[in-house]
Amino acid sequence: MTSKAASGTEIPERTTSAAYPWYVAGILSMAYCFSAIDARVLTLLVIPIKEDLQLTDFQISLLQGFAFALLYSVAAIPIGRLVDTVSKRTRIIVVGVVFWSIMTMMCGLARSFWQLFAARIGVGMGEATLSPTAYSLLSDYFEPKRRALAISLYAIGYPIGGGLALIIGGFLLQFFTARGGGSLPIIGALEPWQMVFIAVGLPGVIIASLIMTIREPVRRELAKGYEDKVMPLSETFAYLKAHWKVYGMLIGSISLIGMLAIGSSLWYPTFLIRTYQMPVAEVGLYYGVVMLVCGTIGTIAGGWMSGRLMRKGQSDANIRIVLVTTVLKAFPLIIGPLMPNAPLALACMALGTLIGQGAQGVMISAIQDVTPNQLRGQVMALTLLCVNLVGLGLGASFIAAITDFGFGDEGAIRYSIAIAGAVLLPLIVAIIVAGMPVYRRTLAEKQMIA
Repeated sequence: MTSKAASGTEIPERTTSAAYPWYVAGILSMAYCFSAIDARVLTLLVIPIKEDLQLTDFQISLLQGFAFALLYSVAAIPIGRLVDTVSKRTRIIVVGVVFWSIMTMMCGLARSFWQLFAARIGVGMGEATLSPTAYSLLSDYFEPKRRALAISLYAIGYPIGGGLALIIGGFLLQFFTARGGGSLPIIGALEPWQMVFIAVGLPGVIIASLIMTIREPVRRELAKGYEDKVMPLSETFAYLKAHWKVYGMLIGSISLIGMLAIGSSLWYPTFLIRTYQMPVAEVGLYYGVVMLVCGTIGTIAGGWMSGRLMRKGQSDANIRIVLVTTVLKAFPLIIGPLMPNAPLALACMALGTLIGQGAQGVMISAIQDVTPNQLRGQVMALTLLCVNLVGLGLGASFIAAITDFGFGDEGAIRYSIAIAGAVLLPLIVAIIVAGMPVYRRTLAEKQMIA
């Protein structure tokens, strides 16, 4: 049996073993892990960068958030369109991995705020290729009942990478600091934090090589009337317009979830250092372990629970899990920064991460479940564009703005993180509750057509 891809090229339906799709998910997860390392290692380098380049908290927040999201916003939609129309989707990721790895190393050559800002824009642009393509591939390799678990396996790459960014970043910073930095031919002497960027960017060539081993799957769940051809942009816009309520709820809620999660996680290490005077190496180790262990367990648990509930007939299991985890994580995330000592603050973050990451994979799966194949790359690009603009662009700066312009005191960052949670979490719950009925109707309509 054969099926046609969007390009019209026939691809055998059964050319892989049962284990091969999980191999694909594992390779993509590894790529996501390294993208997180390259994106998040700056979190642990805030203090040396700030001292060396004479930056403010707000400028640091722009480097962590806005700079990373800026080119992502420009690149995301055309990349999504490319994902939905090309015959070889893996090539998109290969180019992206090589580009963001080079730009990560360029961060290590920066000697001013604007040079570092430009390099971070490049990292964001390269990483914009990964998730829209990965979600499209995984949705074709896995049917709905296994899709959330597969996407969760991919999604754990980010908390693993985020944890490793702190652990490896802390080790590398300590290593290069002990040696007084480093030196490269022609370029000359570099500070320890610059050498860290160069070191974490180097493995990109290995990841690109592994991605090249992924075979293109058959495109499934195609939009009616466009089974063997590309859906024109006019139809894409018409579909999104007709379903604006469901996508407004899904994209709006995931963007605010990202805003809180990204903002809090970016500033938590700095909060631990400023409030409890924890050494940078200890923060990297302990906070990195929290992100690595709790993020991984929570994400996989959410995907597993989704499959279990779906097998019991709850087709809306994904969005239910998102709602429940949002409610349950509120308490530890709000009170964590207010704890009297670092172990309690870390324990609260561990609990909040464990619960909150349960929504990571299932939220993306919820979007995939109501979206036709030919629109998945574009819808995910739109989703990730909003998550990056709101999550990265505003998350880090929102907390920094409360600290700088509200309290006017760097030591008040703990209150800024708590205030962010108290404001955003009730808003997220309200959006999901209001949108659940239309999500269920849209899901039922898609299942009837299929």
